[in-house]
Amino acid sequence: MSTSTNAFLAELTADQYYTRQFAGVDEVEIADFAVKHKMNILTFGHSGTGKTSFAEHYARIRNWKYVNVPSNDSLSAPEVQGNMVFDQELDRWNWVNSPIVDVIENGGVLNIGEIVHGSKSFKNFVVSLLDHRRYVTLTAHKGEVIKAHPDLLIIADFNPNYRGSAPLPEHIADRFSLKLHYDYDRKLEEKYVASGSLLDLAFGMRSTSVNDSYSSSDRSTVFETPITGRMLKTFELVAKELNFDLACEIFTNNFAPEERSAVKMLLEGASYNIKSDLAIAQDVIESEQV
Repeated sequence: MSTSTNAFLAELTADQYYTRQFAGVDEVEIADFAVKHKMNILTFGHSGTGKTSFAEHYARIRNWKYVNVPSNDSLSAPEVQGNMVFDQELDRWNWVNSPIVDVIENGGVLNIGEIVHGSKSFKNFVVSLLDHRRYVTLTAHKGEVIKAHPDLLIIADFNPNYRGSAPLPEHIADRFSLKLHYDYDRKLEEKYVASGSLLDLAFGMRSTSVNDSYSSSDRSTVFETPITGRMLKTFELVAKELNFDLACEIFTNNFAPEERSAVKMLLEGASYNIKSDLAIAQDVIESEQV
């Protein structure tokens, strides 16, 4: 792998998380408040708005363990609680907690992704963890009770705009005292997206999205694919370091096949301004206009 490619990948994967504020209060301060008062945080909103990134960021700046729980029906009991593991040196079976139970017992950030899609068994497992009791019971290990560490932050997220998403049950939602709505924030995106024209394109496409909250009444094109900040950052990096046309192709490939022709047309219409913003030569466009 070349040095330039290594630099490109390093830039692409570098931590460039920018915290946001809610009513003038930084989200890190809110998280500290939640830990202090043993409260849970529920983050909801569009895909790619930083819900999971915030949980990771908080764990990183506090130097805490981070465990993400993908909420789906495929989680097995050993993945949730733990299992027996044979110790060859001691010639016996020992119980080993799952990463979920480990972070509960020893502290850190437990992030429950898309909690509305979590299995009933998983929700039943954590329900006593989410209220004043702050413990879980290992039914798979003699009913052992694991109390939550004082430095445990529980964050759950979900996207209420996904088609087919069911509402979060009230008895679960009520256990998350701090509910934060994450939306696309142009001021934040301007910190890592250089092209104002690319942002104009993104917000225009978001306004005709089935997953939006902008509610355009005249929708000639409706996009089911969310336009995330990561997609925009990738577009600019590829356009500047490799090739503008490749950036357009990669961006377009994020969308469903039936959406791609509309995306290509929008990119063609905005390409001159995006190139100007990124200081990319307009030679190709000029030759086509002759």
